[in-house]
Amino acid sequence: MSTPGKKHLLRRRHGLSLLEVMLALAILGGAIAVIGELMRFGMRNAESARDLSTAQVFCEAKINEITAGLLLPQSVGSTPIEEMASLGADATWLYSVEVQEVDQQGLISVRVTVTQDSSVKMRPVSFSLVCWMIDPMQVPVETTNDTGSSTGGTGG
Repeated sequence: MSTPGKKHLLRRRHGLSLLEVMLALAILGGAIAVIGELMRFGMRNAESARDLSTAQVFCEAKINEITAGLLLPQSVGSTPIEEMASLGADATWLYSVEVQEVDQQGLISVRVTVTQDSSVKMRPVSFSLVCWMIDPMQVPVETTNDTGSSTGGTGG
């Protein structure tokens, strides 16, 4: 003989209860929220890395133009980079040049800084490079003797 209480215990349960379904949906919603935040964080860091690489390329280009003699090594304030407009990109990049004399005679320190325009970008990126180079304004003076030949070397 079985009592009604024992029948209830022996009966198998089929399906999920409402509490289990709601708990599963809450866990799923929380996981989706966390994954969304991770994706947003990853996208922001990817943009920052891309912008930092772009700033580094333009900074190296400006240093190379100065060392090659295409630009004079003189201090320049925040100036837009013209190459950005020719590439069809937004004109949010600015560069500045600082020239300082160093302790070594005939050398100068050139610092080029490339930044994004802070009025356009919420989190602007900045990159700087420093290069020591021979001061092109100090041209070595060769002395000449009475015959007009220079004394700085041997004739060949």
